[in-house]
Amino acid sequence: MTPQAVRLAFAGAAFLNPELSRLLDWVRDLDEPGFLEDLGTDPLSLETDYNRLFLSPEGAVCPPWQGAHTADERLMGDSHLSALDWYRRFGIEPAANNEPADHIGLLLLFYSRLIDSGADDAERQVFRLQHLDWIPPFCAKVEQEARHPFWRRLARLTPEWIHG
Repeated sequence: MTPQAVRLAFAGAAFLNPELSRLLDWVRDLDEPGFLEDLGTDPLSLETDYNRLFLSPEGAVCPPWQGAHTADERLMGDSHLSALDWYRRFGIEPAANNEPADHIGLLLLFYSRLIDSGADDAERQVFRLQHLDWIPPFCAKVEQEARHPFWRRLARLTPEWIHG
């Protein structure tokens, strides 16, 4: 995998699952200074901030779905359907039918795969314009709202990684 693809896969995996042991494995292979220290050793604080930022039933501070950041603010709407179309064109079928395909983690993992698969620049740019343009403002909000240093660092670096 290219360094960009590795970074995007790491970011996608982190936004999908805050399990400390899993993230520690990724960070050791990432070769990005500061992440190991930011993760610390307290899985509870990492997961608590993740839940508050992205999953809170009272209303996530930073909803991780593209559809929540579009004009109609709808889950399972147009951005979900478009992302599903992209995934299926490249032979990827979601594991669950009731999971929004426009989750930042899934989009970043797919973009990593696009980069690593040798998809041409034009195709990658179309995907980036359709599905990743909302991520820099989203990450700015995460960086502002996060209490845990890992989420702040990830939010600061993810937009840079998208553009290589």
